[in-house]
Amino acid sequence: MIDRPCGDAPLVSVGVPVHNGEAYLEQTLTALLDQTLDDFELVVCDNASTDRTPEIVEKFAAGDERVRSVRNPVNIGLARNFNRAFQLARGRYFRWAMADDLVDPTNLADCVAALEADAGAVLAVPSWDLVDAEGNPARGGRELASFTWDADPARRMHQLIDMVNGPSSIAVLAYLSGLVRTEAVWATDQLGSYPCSDHVLLAQLLLRGRFVEVPRRSLHVRLHEASAGHGIGTGDYAAVHRTFFPGTEPGNLLRWRASRYRRMWEVLDRTDASRAQRTSLRARYATTSVRGLLPV
Repeated sequence: MIDRPCGDAPLVSVGVPVHNGEAYLEQTLTALLDQTLDDFELVVCDNASTDRTPEIVEKFAAGDERVRSVRNPVNIGLARNFNRAFQLARGRYFRWAMADDLVDPTNLADCVAALEADAGAVLAVPSWDLVDAEGNPARGGRELASFTWDADPARRMHQLIDMVNGPSSIAVLAYLSGLVRTEAVWATDQLGSYPCSDHVLLAQLLLRGRFVEVPRRSLHVRLHEASAGHGIGTGDYAAVHRTFFPGTEPGNLLRWRASRYRRMWEVLDRTDASRAQRTSLRARYATTSVRGLLPV
């Protein structure tokens, strides 16, 4: 594990993990730097890109002292690069920013205000929508202000299970881009090298507190065929394996897939609830994720 950096810490750290992201990276970094909140750093973690990504990152780092450029000499896989972007962060609050998404200028300020107003919240996510490869509105997304995470730990775990395994599962993309208390992420396993490890991460965060929603829309999630996680749900197991373990041969499919269920059940067993409630949570997760038995 990388030691936590020290020194003069900004209020917010934004981690941008990227691999061959030249198509949208300039737009993304420009939008992230155009924030009404000034006290933040931008940590761009380039995962051994072979396109113009290093050139783009260096240009931004040279022109803005808030940008820190980090480059992996070899591709370490999607999850490990996401985790490295986090582990290099110094701020009290942290958010991952996908290298192809867009944000409005109030994104950081809105989410900081939401967390500072609610000591029991660990993550704040703004209202969001979906855009296509050209940045045009796409079908999907939702206003989050009408959704309230329950104060009861068992009930909010039920809410999470319904979200990640239901018709609103795409909302995970928005929540993974929410602003979180940095110490809360250090208390988790961070992201694992298996599909849907973001579900486990969100569940571990919910053990520590609620999520809150910011009414103002400021996050635009871009969907396109070259996105970092594209293909995880397509059934191409070999392609998914390369996403997490580049340069290695696929291993045991069932053992790899089972990592998600084993870790999630461990989290559910730690929920502050009765034994009957925890058993119910495990059963609910198993039955609603039955589609996970099909090819990933």
